Amino acid sequence: MKTYTHLLFDLDHTLWDYHRCANETLHELYDQYRLKQLGVHSADTFCRTFHQVNFRLWDLYNRGEYDSERLRRERFFLIFDELQLTYPKELPPTIAQDYLTTCPAKGHVIAGTFATLDTLKEKYTLHIITNGFSDVQLVKLKHANLSKYFQTVTTSDEAGYRKPHEGMFHYALDRIPATPEECIMIGDNLKSDILGAQNAKIDSVYFNPSQEKHNTTVTHEIQSLTELLTIL
Repeated sequence: MKTYTHLLFDLDHTLWDYHRCANETLHELYDQYRLKQLGVHSADTFCRTFHQVNFRLWDLYNRGEYDSERLRRERFFLIFDELQLTYPKELPPTIAQDYLTTCPAKGHVIAGTFATLDTLKEKYTLHIITNGFSDVQLVKLKHANLSKYFQTVTTSDEAGYRKPHEGMFHYALDRIPATPEECIMIGDNLKSDILGAQNAKIDSVYFNPSQEKHNTTVTHEIQSLTELLTIL
């Protein structure tokens, strides 16, 4: 079996439990701003619409068609429009700021994260490669008690590239420093994480807890993080 010395982790949906943290925050905002009175039938409706709009915006961001400031500025306006609400113009930016303050400070992680990282750190050097925004991702790592595990944190903001662009991975490897052969990428996104790693000639582990069907060739595939301990 190939010997690696550096493990490259995605953050959101791979280690940090994005959906749990986001939904918890959105439920709080729904109550705080009394969105039911504006016509949002339930907090679940608010969450569902958020994720639908957010997915579209992040897809545009990853393709280079949106920048971080535009995504942050427009996201809740688009969510409110999707919900067909009549609202005060100052409400979306106010909620947007509260979301950005509250959500990253949530500390929920994917099951098995700490047990897996505690074991892996004894043998490998660990790193984060994320398309998330630098200020937000560092807050997530701190409040989830994950910062201590990682030697480097590379974000698309600082790299000037976004996964799956190979430049993102080359930037990270120059910082480590390491060769592609010494590394393996672990992530939940077939396009940005897995195909991105392949673009940079880096082996990959596809984290697929939902066991979604796909036709992508991966080096390894796992359904739980603790499975990493059996393949590395």
